[in-house]
Amino acid sequence: MKKHVLTILLFLSFAQQALCQHTEESKRDSLKINRLKKALPNLKESARVDCLNEIFKKYENSPLTGTFAHRTDSMRHYALKANEEALKIRYKYGTALSLLNLAIVGRNPKYKIPKEGEIYIRQALLIAKDLNNDELLGKSYYLLAGIENKEENYKKAVYHFHRSGNIQQETEVTTWLCMLYSDKGEYENGLPYCDKCIQLAKENVKTDSSQWGHELVQWSFLDIAGLYKAAGDYETAMDYLLNGNKYAETKNLDWKMYLEISDLNCVMGKYDMALQFWNKWKEKWSSYTRGHQALGNSILAQIYLHTDQQEKVPPLLKDDILFFKKEGGKFGNSIIRPLLSTGDAYFQMKKNSLALFYANEALGFAKENNDRPEIADGYLLLSKIHHQVGRNDSAYFYLKNHTALKDSLLNRQFQIRLNNYKKTAEDAKTEARIGFLNKDNKIKEQQLKQEAIVKKSLLAIFITFTFLGIYVFRNLRLKRKNDQLARQQAEDELKVQQLENEKKQSELQQQAAELEMQALRAQMNPHFIFNCLSSINRFILKNESETASDYLTRFSRLIRMVLINSQKSLIPLEDELEMLRLYLDMERLRFKNNFDYTIQYRNSIDAGAIFIPPLLIQPFCENAIWHGLMHKQEDGQLDISIQLEDNVLNCTITDNGVGREKAAEFNSKSAEKEKSMGLKITAARLALLNKDSNIKTTYAIEDLYDQKNACGTKVTVQISYKKPIMELS
Repeated sequence: MKKHVLTILLFLSFAQQALCQHTEESKRDSLKINRLKKALPNLKESARVDCLNEIFKKYENSPLTGTFAHRTDSMRHYALKANEEALKIRYKYGTALSLLNLAIVGRNPKYKIPKEGEIYIRQALLIAKDLNNDELLGKSYYLLAGIENKEENYKKAVYHFHRSGNIQQETEVTTWLCMLYSDKGEYENGLPYCDKCIQLAKENVKTDSSQWGHELVQWSFLDIAGLYKAAGDYETAMDYLLNGNKYAETKNLDWKMYLEISDLNCVMGKYDMALQFWNKWKEKWSSYTRGHQALGNSILAQIYLHTDQQEKVPPLLKDDILFFKKEGGKFGNSIIRPLLSTGDAYFQMKKNSLALFYANEALGFAKENNDRPEIADGYLLLSKIHHQVGRNDSAYFYLKNHTALKDSLLNRQFQIRLNNYKKTAEDAKTEARIGFLNKDNKIKEQQLKQEAIVKKSLLAIFITFTFLGIYVFRNLRLKRKNDQLARQQAEDELKVQQLENEKKQSELQQQAAELEMQALRAQMNPHFIFNCLSSINRFILKNESETASDYLTRFSRLIRMVLINSQKSLIPLEDELEMLRLYLDMERLRFKNNFDYTIQYRNSIDAGAIFIPPLLIQPFCENAIWHGLMHKQEDGQLDISIQLEDNVLNCTITDNGVGREKAAEFNSKSAEKEKSMGLKITAARLALLNKDSNIKTTYAIEDLYDQKNACGTKVTVQISYKKPIMELS
């Protein structure tokens, strides 16, 4: 394939470069457009015009609404608005930029204003010259070159973009120049621009990390590969293409250079390899534009022509030829290769009239575009066709033209090689001169080394004294620090001694509290035993010997547990409940089973792993029986509910007795004394328990009412328990 096939790719890249950018870039541009639109109403005069032109630029470079053609409606709106307001305030820079933006919109076939677009560009060029603004001059010449396709306009654009510091635009225009010279077969003129293009692209990508910035690096590889291909150095050309493809894979770019590698393999005669890379390219067929698909078909046609499948070529390229004709000159000379390939296919199938038709049509387009390599190929194909039909005079005529043009191109290709050889020779001479200079430099280096030794010696002495000073200063500082540490240590030891004294004092206070608690427990036990003996005495007086015996048995068990636990500050919850059950059973016997009781857990509780003070719940149950249930005519009910919540043991004692107010009327003076003794001792125990910060025990008594009548009493006791790992006294 010839260089002209790259026209399609490059055109699509410049016209739709934003479509190749990443989604993240599109999101950022979308946010910028929204910010600009919000700021627009608050801007006036030149600032407002600049904002309108900036919105146009963001729409041009961002695929927010799809293709370039779809975005041009918004672009045209903002360009016209900017031009209108710039003219009103006579803002020259804004006017020129808006005119150039309108010319860009004119490239959309929807508006069909190419001539008007040229007028816009020339008006902007006059203003740019008046302002002497390199940025505007570069844009004007660049757009003008796109219409006239003149190399001097491209060169002027490169010059002004370079002066303005716009390295990205300078790289783009340089790429067009490389392609232009390659199309004309003026390879020696394109060589310096190809070298420059590589340098510019690599410099540009340092600051332009967009997808398009990276793709410009690929274009520079592609341009230099095209020149080496034209010179016949296919291996070097392939190296550049592979490097460009590797760059795309490393940077995760959309454009993989499979199609270009396939094309070069065709030229090298490696058709299996060419088909392999073509199939890699074909995997994303649905995402390619129509022109790009046509380019792929042209390369596949070359594979068919050289693998005895020429009958597949005409139907493959038929729609592409119609497409290029319909688009006119939009794709430059891209129609030439499909026409030549179709003519070559018909020639191989010996359909000479059709072959002659397509060959002549291809030659006409090649001459119209001054595409010298394609003109040479057209002459060669016509010579072969005329020879096949027996018109040897015509065959000789076209062969002679082909040879003359080919020799001219080969001479130019030889000049490329010669320039490379010259460059290599100049590099060798430069290296030789460097060698002579190195000898002189060695003598000077020897002298410098001697001077350096003296300087190093002086520096070593200075460093030695510096380190010696640092060493002395460090020792003095360490001595001061050690003295401070010694004083601090003495102070710390004094503080430790004070803390130990305070600890001993605290332990003495705790022992005093424990002794006081034991004294209260000692008072609690006789009170409890007195109540039990009173009950036994009643049974004996009533001659209920069996009941008294049963009661005495339970009493002995209860007394044993009370005596065992009375010396302990904390006992397991299960022992406390066992003593409580024995006591409640004794009271039920005493009151002839006229009340029932229940003890239940509301949640999962390990009663053996929870420790509480002994006989803490029993006084409340005793109070409920003696002063609530004892005076009730019908059967009574005593419910004890235990629940563990947030490291607190909640114990609720509920009875359905006569209530505290009614009980006060029945209580005798002796009963009042018993009540006062039991609750007084319990209250004193709780007060002492709460002096310990780890144990907080409280209780509350609540009267229960059925509508307006008393129906019982509820006592709620909250106990902070301890774990079994703690030492129990």
